[in-house]
Amino acid sequence: MSSGRAGGASRRRGYGSWIRLGVATVLMGLILHIIFCNEAQLHLSTTGQSWDALSKWDQRRLAWSRGPVELWRTANTLDWTNLFLALGLCGVPVVVGGLRWRSALKVQGLELSVFEVTRVSFVAHFFNAFLLGSTGGDVVKAWCASRWTQDKRAEAALTVVVDRLVGTLALLLFAVAMIPMAWEAAPGVPLFPGYRRYQLLALLVGGMAAVAMGAVVVGFYTDLLAEGALAGRWLRRLPRGDSVARALAACRLFGRHPRYMLSAAFWSLVINLAIVGTFLALADGLRLEVPGRVLWFVVPAVVCVAALPITPSGLGVREHLFVSLLAIAAFPGVKHGEALALALLGYSANLLWSAVGGVVYLALPGRTVTPDPAKG
Repeated sequence: MSSGRAGGASRRRGYGSWIRLGVATVLMGLILHIIFCNEAQLHLSTTGQSWDALSKWDQRRLAWSRGPVELWRTANTLDWTNLFLALGLCGVPVVVGGLRWRSALKVQGLELSVFEVTRVSFVAHFFNAFLLGSTGGDVVKAWCASRWTQDKRAEAALTVVVDRLVGTLALLLFAVAMIPMAWEAAPGVPLFPGYRRYQLLALLVGGMAAVAMGAVVVGFYTDLLAEGALAGRWLRRLPRGDSVARALAACRLFGRHPRYMLSAAFWSLVINLAIVGTFLALADGLRLEVPGRVLWFVVPAVVCVAALPITPSGLGVREHLFVSLLAIAAFPGVKHGEALALALLGYSANLLWSAVGGVVYLALPGRTVTPDPAKG
């Protein structure tokens, strides 16, 4: 009888491996397709043709026939030092993001190894390329977190939300802090006073920062979400509202751990510097005639706005913002195609790290981990 159960379990593991291989193959193919589409779109921009004017079939055909050639040509156009620097920096947020999330898990009494949170961070980044917005991979992280404990599943999933909120707030505040440095395109050439698009972007980023800050203050430092508060009593009337109310009440723990806020701020700063550094390296490799201090505002601002669930993975939003912010009269040496190339290359570098996450997903299948709460 036991041998039959063992055989059934073995077959299920075998099926799971094949399913994992199939999912990874399909999604890796999608990663390549998106990268090839980016390169084909860049090629068309140099010929004066419109990508949107092509039929879906022609877009796919051009992507797979011209995309690999253009990808190699783009790599050769860029300075190899800048290219590898950009690729290295682009991977930093994946690893450091896992460390920041680990500190949030510790607050809730869940002690995970660096290896485990890094593995999940890479796998989440892999799925992040295909789910809506830049937060899609958080669904994977929340699912993994809920498997690590039996009695604190809601709190474990909450750590993903808190980590995303704190990280987004840090990036928004970083962008706001960079506004004075990017105030002028050049001495005597006003940027924010002279361009309404910069003014609107600054207002949007500032508004998002205020909302995120308000959420942190309410959740971490007030009792408005406590289990006995009005919000908690109202949530308990909803289906599965008990878990949601308990999770929101657990937010107060983060405010009682000043060390968490310090570590989250430090890791967030490292991530922000890596994100901006990626685009600075690519801009230098492309010989883009934009002052680096302007990119210190533009890059985090665009990343934050593109993270809004407007289009899948921010496609179109990110590219439009880079072109409208950089290909302007204040930067006469920047062409539309160059600004578009910067946006697409940055996205392609991120997709390459998603592909690395696919390898991790395939090579290191998930494990059920039940941490010892006493370690927290």
